[in-house]
Amino acid sequence: MVDFSLAIVAILLFFFGLTIGYKYGEDKGVQCVTTHEYTVANLKVLAVGVLVSSLIWASGWLMLAGIAIGGMAGALVGLKMTFGESVGPWKIHDRFLRVNKDQLRRAGSANAEAVRRARRDGTPMPEVMSVSSDAPEEDKGKRSKHKK
Repeated sequence: MVDFSLAIVAILLFFFGLTIGYKYGEDKGVQCVTTHEYTVANLKVLAVGVLVSSLIWASGWLMLAGIAIGGMAGALVGLKMTFGESVGPWKIHDRFLRVNKDQLRRAGSANAEAVRRARRDGTPMPEVMSVSSDAPEEDKGKRSKHKK
């Protein structure tokens, strides 16, 4: 009975770490503008996760390992979802499972970095489509004649 209780506590600690890690990943993902910054943030999360996991293993408090592993997984997913693009291994994952189609589309956009920079800095997003008419003057005259 004690083993079952410890397993439940370990799972709860994992979900706690997952929640905390996702929130951290969201906060850091907004600050990433380029794919290089995103990759560095991922590597930092992995390095800190491995370091904390090894410290937990060395201390012998293996029950707390769920927080470190869940935090690492949550932070990686939070970074990916907030970055808003399928980059690196995530691109293969999203194509294979046919998920996050919007993020796959944005990954090929030339305007994506400007959108992320505006989101980070709090400035207005760059214009994606124009609302002005690009029709030649002669077409504008024809339209006005048909309305009369």
